[in-house]
Amino acid sequence: MNNREGASRDGMNPARPETSATTAAAMPRPPVRRPAPETDDSDLPDLTQEQLDELRQALEERRASLVANIDERQHAERDISREVGDEMDEANAEGATSLTSKLLERDVRVLAEIDRALAKMKEGSYGMCEGTGEPIGYRRLKLRPWARYSVAYQEQIEREERTGGGS
Repeated sequence: MNNREGASRDGMNPARPETSATTAAAMPRPPVRRPAPETDDSDLPDLTQEQLDELRQALEERRASLVANIDERQHAERDISREVGDEMDEANAEGATSLTSKLLERDVRVLAEIDRALAKMKEGSYGMCEGTGEPIGYRRLKLRPWARYSVAYQEQIEREERTGGGS
């Protein structure tokens, strides 16, 4: 038996410096989810008029931006020429069309959420979790003014989706 054979059985092959310890260290670890602070959504005061005005302005600005993006993407989708040179050009055009369509769908979905949030503002139910009826924290609404659920309820929905809905 030569050195190479003996070394490879021990896992110490000089041609392969990686060992199981270094391989395990290179493997990415899943992110650690920290629970939301208990005070995030419970026992929250109603939003002040100043906060509501600030959130309405953010929603309206985001809405205007989305409407412009949607219009631009629709024009871009129509402008892509179907008469292309070769298969590679056709594949590139198809990829661009697919990406544009996905971005357009996302923008339309967010626009609908924003319209829903603005309608809730008019009827006076904005800032309340649609699942629990409890207030949604201002910090969450500041980050995502069209949020429909409190952090805790949204996490519950996502857990149920990952586990197959539990039904």
